[in-house]
Amino acid sequence: MVNHLLLVLKPVLALVLLALFAGLYFLAKDKDRDFAEEINRYGFKLAFLAPIGFFLAEKLPYQFNSGYDRKIRGRIAELFGQRETCTYFAVHIAQKAALMTASAFFFSITYLAGEAEYSFLVFGLILSALLYYWVDKDLEKKLKMKKRQILIELPGFINTLALLINAGLPFSSAVHKVVHDSDPDRPLYKEMNYVLADIGAGKPIHQAYEDFARRCRIPEITRFVSTIIQNLNRGNGDIVYVLRTLAQEAWEKRKDIARKQGEEASSKLVFPMVMVFIAVAIIVLAPAIMTMGR
Repeated sequence: MVNHLLLVLKPVLALVLLALFAGLYFLAKDKDRDFAEEINRYGFKLAFLAPIGFFLAEKLPYQFNSGYDRKIRGRIAELFGQRETCTYFAVHIAQKAALMTASAFFFSITYLAGEAEYSFLVFGLILSALLYYWVDKDLEKKLKMKKRQILIELPGFINTLALLINAGLPFSSAVHKVVHDSDPDRPLYKEMNYVLADIGAGKPIHQAYEDFARRCRIPEITRFVSTIIQNLNRGNGDIVYVLRTLAQEAWEKRKDIARKQGEEASSKLVFPMVMVFIAVAIIVLAPAIMTMGR
C-alpha cells in the first residue's frame, strides 16, 4: 500500500520540485548582475546558476566567522588580493550554494521521476553536502597553480629587471617598464600591478613590497622583496648583482618545477598503460584459453 502510494506521489512531487526550482530561479534573477567580472575571473562552475547561488547565500543565517571560514578568506586573499577578499568570498559561497542546490535537485528529480532506489537519493544528498568542502579543495588547487605560475614567471621578470637597471634605468622605472610591457593577466605581473598602484596611491615603497610578499606567501618572493628593500638605497650596481643571483636561484626552482611536472605526467600515464596492457593480454590470450577449453 505504501509503495503504491509512493509510486503515485512521485510524479506529483517531481512536478512540485520543478516548480519550486523554477520559482527560485525567477526570484534570484539578476542577483549576479554586479559580479559578472568576478564570476568570470573566479571560474564559476555552472555559471547559469550563479543567480541562485547569490540568492541563497544572502538568505543563509550563518555569519561565516569561524576559524575554518577565516582560513578560507586567507586563501581567497592570496588568490585574488586583499582588497577583493570580501567580494570573492561572496562569489565562493555562491559557488557552494549553486553546486549543492544543483546536485540536490538532480538526485531528487532523478529519484522521483525514475525507478531509482531510496538509497540513491540518500547518496545524492550526502554527495551534495560534501560539495561544500570540495569547493574549498578546488580553491586550494587554484592557489597552488597560481603560486606555481608565479615561480615560473619569476626568473624572466628578475632577469629583465636586472638588464634594464644595468642599462641605466632607475629601479622604479625599470619595474614600471617590465610590468607595463607584460601581460597584465599573468599572476606575477598582476600582483606587481597592485604594487605599482599602491605606490602611486602614496604607500611607502617598502610597505608596498612587503604587502606583495605577504599576499604571495612564496619563499622566493619573500627573498626577492627582502633583497630589494635592503639594497634599494645602495645604488644600481649592488642591486644588479643581487638580482642576477636571485635570478639564478629562481631558474633552478623553475627547473625543479618542470621536473616535478614531468614526474606527475609520467605517474598519470601509469594507469592507462596498465589498462592497455590488460586489454592486449586479454586479446592475445583469450583465443588460446578458448582453444584449450575445447
